[in-house]
Amino acid sequence: MRQGQKVADGPTEPARLITRSYIFAILAVHAFFVSYHMSIVEVPRALEDEPDWLVGIVVGGLGIAGMVTRPLIGVWVDAGNRQRWLRLGAAGTVVAFAGYALDLGAWGTLPFRMVHGVSMGLFTTALLAIVASTLPADRRGLGVGIYQSSNAMAGLYAAVTAAALINGASFEAAFAVSGAAAALALVFGMLTGDPGADAERADGSAPPSALPMRQRRWISRSALVPAAVFLCLTTPFGAINAFLPLFATERDLGNVGLFYTAVALAQLASRAGAGALSDRFGRGAVIVPGLLAASAGLMLLAAAQSQAELLAAALLYGLGLAGAQTTIVALIVDRTPRTALGSAMATYTMAWDVGAVLGSVLLGFVANATSYATVYTISAFFPLLGVVLFVMRVRQRPGRAAPAAVEPVEAKEVAGG
Repeated sequence: MRQGQKVADGPTEPARLITRSYIFAILAVHAFFVSYHMSIVEVPRALEDEPDWLVGIVVGGLGIAGMVTRPLIGVWVDAGNRQRWLRLGAAGTVVAFAGYALDLGAWGTLPFRMVHGVSMGLFTTALLAIVASTLPADRRGLGVGIYQSSNAMAGLYAAVTAAALINGASFEAAFAVSGAAAALALVFGMLTGDPGADAERADGSAPPSALPMRQRRWISRSALVPAAVFLCLTTPFGAINAFLPLFATERDLGNVGLFYTAVALAQLASRAGAGALSDRFGRGAVIVPGLLAASAGLMLLAAAQSQAELLAAALLYGLGLAGAQTTIVALIVDRTPRTALGSAMATYTMAWDVGAVLGSVLLGFVANATSYATVYTISAFFPLLGVVLFVMRVRQRPGRAAPAAVEPVEAKEVAGG
C-alpha cells in the first residue's frame, strides 16, 4: 500500500491540495463565520436598552469563555475523534442562537453567550486541526491561506445581512438565519470527515488517543512563541475594535464601517498569495514584512485626518495581518506533530482572545489617561516587538519552510515514542 510505505518514511500526507474534504472544510468554516459575524451585530443590538457595562459583560462573555477553555479544548481534540468535537461545537452554536432568540434579557443571554464561546473554540480548533493534518507540506501556506480567505469572506456581508434582517424583519428572523448558518456549518463539517486520522488507522499507525495523558499539553510548546508573535498583531486589533468608532467621531473620519470592509478586502486579496510566497521563500520572508506593514498601518491610523488616510491605514494593517497570520499558522503546523495539532491550534487561537482583552482593557487605561491617537501610536510598536521576537526566537534558516525537519518527530509520535 502506498500510504503504508509513506508512513515508514514520515507522516502520511495527501499529494493533492484540493480534495473533497478540503472543499467541505472551506464551506464549513465560511458558514460558521457567517453566523459569528452576524452575532457581532445582533447581540449588542438586542441588548441596546441595557446599561453599557452590562452589554459589555454579555458581549465579552464569548471571548472570556473561549480564552478560559481553549487549552482544555486542545487536549480534548488531541485525545482523538476530532469530528466529535467539531460536531459538538457546531451544535452548541445552534443552541446559543436559539437562546439569543428567546429574548431573556442580559443575564439570561449571558449563559448562551458563554456556550457560544466554548462551542466556537471546539469547532474552530477541531476543524483547523483536521485541515492542518491533511495539507501537503510543500503547499501548506497556500492551503492555510485559502482556508482563511473563506473565513474573511464571511465578514464582507454577514454583518450587513444581520442589520438588514433586524431592520426589515425582526431579531427572531436574524437569529434564525444565523442559527441556520451554524447548522449548515455542522453539515459541511460532518462531510469534511477526518482524512488524516483515517489514513493513520488504515496504515496501522497509533491513533492520537494512544498518547499518554502526561504527554498531552494544555499549552503547545511548538506554538507558544509563534502565538506570542501573533499576539503582537491581535492586541492592536483589540484596541481598534474598542476605540475606533470614538476615534473616528473625534476626528470626523467618516463611516468607520468602511475601515473593516477595507481590512477584510485586503485580507481576502492577500491570504492565499502570502501563503504561497511562504511556501516558496520561507515563512520569515512573509511574516516579517507582514508585521512591518501592520506597524505602518497603525502609525498611519494614529495620524489619520481624513477618511482616505483611514482607509489607507486599514489596507496596510489588513495586508500585514493576513500575511503574518496565515504564515504563522503554517509555521506552527510545520513544527507540530500531527498528534498534537489540537493543542497547537488552541494555543494559536488563544492569541485572539488574549489580544482582545489586552487591547480593550490594558490599552483602555492608556486611552483614558491620554488619547486615542496615543493608543494607536503605542499599538504600532507591538508588531515591531513581534519582529524582534520572531527574529530572536522563531526564525527558520533561510530558504523554503522545512516541514521535513518536523517529520521525524511526527514519525516518532505516531510510533508511540
